[in-house]
Amino acid sequence: MLTSHVPPIQLRGLSSPRWFLLLAGTVLSLSVYYLNYGAEFDEGETAGGNAATLLTRAVAVALMVAALCPLRFKLGGAMLLTLLWLASFVSMLIAIGAWGGINDSLFFNTVLQVPVLIALTSTRWHVDYVRWLRFIAVVLALQALFDMAIWWSDTSLWLSAAFVGGVGNPSSFGMLCSVLFAFCLLHPKAGRGRWVLALTLGVAAVMSKALFAVLAVTIVSAAWLAHSWRRAAVGAFAIAVAAVLGLAILEGDDTEGVGFVAHKLSAAGALIGLLEYDIDTSASVSMRLEMHQETMSAIAKQPTRLLWGHLEGKPYWPMDSQVLTYLGSFGAPMLLAFIALNLWWLALAWRLRRHDGAFSIWSLGLFSLIFLTNRVLDYFPVATLYFLLVTLALQESYYIGRKRQRAVTRVNVQTAASRAQSSAP
Repeated sequence: MLTSHVPPIQLRGLSSPRWFLLLAGTVLSLSVYYLNYGAEFDEGETAGGNAATLLTRAVAVALMVAALCPLRFKLGGAMLLTLLWLASFVSMLIAIGAWGGINDSLFFNTVLQVPVLIALTSTRWHVDYVRWLRFIAVVLALQALFDMAIWWSDTSLWLSAAFVGGVGNPSSFGMLCSVLFAFCLLHPKAGRGRWVLALTLGVAAVMSKALFAVLAVTIVSAAWLAHSWRRAAVGAFAIAVAAVLGLAILEGDDTEGVGFVAHKLSAAGALIGLLEYDIDTSASVSMRLEMHQETMSAIAKQPTRLLWGHLEGKPYWPMDSQVLTYLGSFGAPMLLAFIALNLWWLALAWRLRRHDGAFSIWSLGLFSLIFLTNRVLDYFPVATLYFLLVTLALQESYYIGRKRQRAVTRVNVQTAASRAQSSAP
């Protein structure tokens, strides 16, 4: 069985200068879109500033990679993911050469972050991923407070005053906040201030007005509450406070008298037949429905394209679903390989549920679900967090396996010694 390389336990951790580089790169990657607030910026579209944001992304990636060098390469599960994306990148370049033009450039955001995955899985250093996640949680919480100030001053640049943090996209920011919300609640080493961070990130996820983020916070909260009556009492109070604040905020943003998030929920319920509601009034829901129909129609016209993708001769097939995007862009083999790797990592995360409070299984599970409804990896820097979680699951699983192996070896040695002693004359 293939195993992903992780640094042996005895290796030293990152030095302070290396941690500085890693954390500096993290701050930059999470704050790229703040550069656009001085330009003409409206709902993710900006006039100018693109060169600056691209340079900042590259610098952020370079800082994180530099912190993790030197590297030693070894074929494993995470490296297979790297090869998969690089092969997809080559396929896209060939398609651009064949049909000309780049119809969508967001895939390059993922490619730009692949060096971070290579560094994470090949570094000679032991990385304290829990410390890294705590830092990310603090940065996102501070961005949420900044967005609250923007909302309070009535100067939000997004429809419905959605929170976008420094990543410039409500769905991406909501996803990041949801995962770190799960970290604060579920991971036993989340540290001091976890409850304040959890509450802040939970409210931020709701205020992103991304339907998936709202549902993710709800599901994670339910999973956390299910473990203890004491938790249930504390959590119920915190969720009640968050709900009151969230509803008060959302009431000022109506669609025909219905709160913005409630509006999305109603449209989604109508889509699956649970409610009677006009789906067309929700652009996010109706648009996703149209995209699914468009993809199925294109496949029906060109069924052989399932083998190599590039439906309708487009280098990239951008749909609001990672699954549909990869299927239409690179074909079924690439998509199936991507799904298989994710299922493998979910299986590893399941082994860790008693070790990390089920954080790995829930966080990777959230990513697996959002892949159905959003091409979230195409938005910088979500892929970096995804790579971090994959590497964390691989490393922790490796360490647990090593500990179990050592325990078994120790028992076997003791048993053999006892037998030798008992058989001695």
